[in-house]
Amino acid sequence: MIIEKATATSNTSHFASSASDARLSILNEPHQIFGHPLWHSTDDVGRVLQLWQVFETRKDPEGIWNFWRTWYRGMLTGEPIDWDLQLQISLIDDTIWAAEPKAVAREIERIQTEMLAAKLPMAERIEINPDTGKFRAVPISVENPVTLSALLSQIEDALEDCLGGHNGLAERSGNVKKLNRVLTKYRNDPQNAELTLTRVAGRLRNQLHETRELADNEDNLALLDAVEEGVRGIRANHPEEAANREQLTKQALKALTPEDKALLEQALPVLTAISEPELVDDFKHDIQELINDSILPLPIGAPPLPGADVTTRLFDRVSKMRLLIRNGKDLARQGAQAFDSDLAKSVRLAALAISVTGGVGGVLYAVVQVGLRILGVL
Repeated sequence: MIIEKATATSNTSHFASSASDARLSILNEPHQIFGHPLWHSTDDVGRVLQLWQVFETRKDPEGIWNFWRTWYRGMLTGEPIDWDLQLQISLIDDTIWAAEPKAVAREIERIQTEMLAAKLPMAERIEINPDTGKFRAVPISVENPVTLSALLSQIEDALEDCLGGHNGLAERSGNVKKLNRVLTKYRNDPQNAELTLTRVAGRLRNQLHETRELADNEDNLALLDAVEEGVRGIRANHPEEAANREQLTKQALKALTPEDKALLEQALPVLTAISEPELVDDFKHDIQELINDSILPLPIGAPPLPGADVTTRLFDRVSKMRLLIRNGKDLARQGAQAFDSDLAKSVRLAALAISVTGGVGGVLYAVVQVGLRILGVL
């Protein structure tokens, strides 16, 4: 490993400096450590950087060293990766550290994937349909269907009033399409209804009070009120959605890089091949919105940021899908009996649905890493 090689090639003066630092600590003068040079010879620094350049460009077809490249690059540039992630990796069981590097890489992948799922939670289950071998999203049951139905009926009435006059809203507008999706596809899915209504409420407020694209007349204001009331009602009646929203508001999202956008675009046909139709529709919508930088109008020169809600839905689902595939493969390794289970069969079918470098699991993990970069973890 690069760090071990760098340590082995450091000269004796560097080790002498380390010993000196230790003596200062023993003498209760640790603050003086900061007045001592880290390297006593520029040759040491050059040797380490030379080893790093070799390590950074070395081929790694299985992705075993990806994390360590990212970790070391962050240390070199003074921008270390997320400290919580580093802590979790440092706590990996000693038996895994003692195994081959591939075992460590697999455990790091698991930690990263679970971290992404925890940071962008959705109140739904991702599972594999044993009949088709494809992924599907199953919403958490509506706790108060009567209340949700009443809230959506108010939105439906307000939307009908807006579309019936000269209020600036058109059937083909993004807000109307999103509201129709809530009133049909998400009618019994409070999590996705809350995500979508929150976005529409933000857009309507902007169009009414900032850009003035919509007239602040009675119909348009009534629609905004109905949408906002819908958001409040869902959160009040479904505590899990409210908790998810509270956690999401704490996340500071970073802009997608061109490389991230290209990866998401390449991942879309894979996600389409292994998902059921309703999930496919959401993946197409969310990835298209992310790679098109379409949130609100931005000041000139400002970096485009991904939409928080489509980010949540896309990366939460992909992380859960990756964990399912991983767990299915773990079952397969345990023996024939486990491999014959419905889950393991379905995972095998899904994994063979398309041929890509690294397999389906590799594509999903690459998307997970994009999500972690957006969150500033990597």
